[in-house]
Amino acid sequence: MFNLSILLQASTAVADSTAKAATTEHVSAPILEIMVKGGVVMALLAITLLIAIYFIVERGIYLKNRAKIDTNLINVIKENLKENRPDSALAYCERTPTAQAQVIATGLRFLGSNLREIESAMETKASVELSAMESSLNYLSLIARIAPMLGFVGTIWGVINIFYSISLTNDLSIGAISGGLYTKMVASFGGLLVGIVAFLGYQLYIRRIDRFSERLQEQTLNLMEILVKSNI
Repeated sequence: MFNLSILLQASTAVADSTAKAATTEHVSAPILEIMVKGGVVMALLAITLLIAIYFIVERGIYLKNRAKIDTNLINVIKENLKENRPDSALAYCERTPTAQAQVIATGLRFLGSNLREIESAMETKASVELSAMESSLNYLSLIARIAPMLGFVGTIWGVINIFYSISLTNDLSIGAISGGLYTKMVASFGGLLVGIVAFLGYQLYIRRIDRFSERLQEQTLNLMEILVKSNI
């Protein structure tokens, strides 16, 4: 009897632990379903995410093609100028669709002017090229700032609706409150997610443009050095 009692207690304990494990088992939230329930704000956030992705891809392609530094370009210019063929050097630059080549081409077009005018013309062209690279990045910066605020507005609006519903039904149960609250808080999550994506894209491209600007200045100085030594 004593052994039977111990076995019954052990089996009861196992059953209780199994029941507790079942009740505490993690249940994954149906993310897509919750996002759909987020309402108009989630639709707006989805649109802003698509816009952010578009500009990230568009700027990536543009910078890949435009923000290149060809270390051999200066050597080609140097050889052509040494052989007194500035037109060939200019034609080579004009055929190359990079910001570096277009800045160098601007300097070559001003050959015959004093060095200060050549340098000023190249600096102006460089500013135009860098501005073109940064133009669409303003949209990413705007999305990075607006998206989290938009998500927060969606959450606050959802909380207002929850308390309005409570005022009508007098239902203060945890299910009634938490059920609506977690659905609305996904708006804040979505806003932060979109903001992070846009912010990362903006910062990465700004840094890339800054590095290109530094190397472009180096290339400009190299051309000026060639012009000084060539007495052009």
